[in-house]
Amino acid sequence: MSGSDKQGLAERSMGFGLRALNRLAGSDLLDRIRLRKHVERALFSGTKNGFRTATAAGRTFKAAQKLGKPARQKTGKERALFDVTPDDEQQMLQEGVRDFAAAKVRPAAGEADAACETPEELLGQANELGVNMLAVPEELGGVMQEQAAVTSVLIGEALAHGDMGIAYAALAPGAVATAIAHWGSADQQAAYLPAFTGEDTPAAALAILEPRPIFDPLKLETKARRDGDGWVLDGVKSLVARASSCELFVVAAEIEGDAASNGGAAGNSSGDAAGPALFVIESGASGLEFEPEPAMGLRAAATGRLLLDGVRLPGDA
Repeated sequence: MSGSDKQGLAERSMGFGLRALNRLAGSDLLDRIRLRKHVERALFSGTKNGFRTATAAGRTFKAAQKLGKPARQKTGKERALFDVTPDDEQQMLQEGVRDFAAAKVRPAAGEADAACETPEELLGQANELGVNMLAVPEELGGVMQEQAAVTSVLIGEALAHGDMGIAYAALAPGAVATAIAHWGSADQQAAYLPAFTGEDTPAAALAILEPRPIFDPLKLETKARRDGDGWVLDGVKSLVARASSCELFVVAAEIEGDAASNGGAAGNSSGDAAGPALFVIESGASGLEFEPEPAMGLRAAATGRLLLDGVRLPGDA
């Protein structure tokens, strides 16, 4: 690429950001959800040194407040007609993230793919856009009063416009926050969700997929069985984003037999019957191991297999 071509690319990237900022300046959405400074800084900030001051293993999740019942976002208002056209606020956020993807994500994609890792600085900048906190209820530091499934999909698609692997790595924590917000108990929400509202978002991932053809999420080979007051999980999960560095997982497993529980596991509607359920697992759990599993198109997400060998969990996991 010639010098003039590089200069032109830089100017176009700057132009993308300026257009985004012009649209942002004309809307009160970012002020209302307290994201304006994060979006503006993420679009044009350089590399930040020392974004993380502690290793992933050093974090301790602890509830800062007590919830009487789970906090849930309101469901969106029903529309008389089915319309997939983004509203003005969704379009603004979509364009802002797409410009960030073009200016920041796409130039980093080649090196991230080769290294099988997304730079921490880039993940931090993506987090500053607020992509991982849309599902957190306001009671726990979130910013959206209503569920934002469509908005989240639009943001995810826009970020993947830069690179699918980087987008997968950047959005994985938000998937965990969404699962806990929708289905987690009050204690789980109080312990884990506030961490997703700050700058130092924990590395986290859903672990649903299993390494076999024609995978069916309702017929899981990863098993969970009752052992006294707790649970024991065994199985293998595949293509888990940032598996080796995650601090928190939400893992899908099949409850064996008639495993009665107090309140039930998330995802298991009856609470006392066999079937698929979701479990919250912290990275320090005994019996939890990882192995690399690079995948074409997702190498930047540092995907790996999550190996569960007699992982013991408390009854409220």
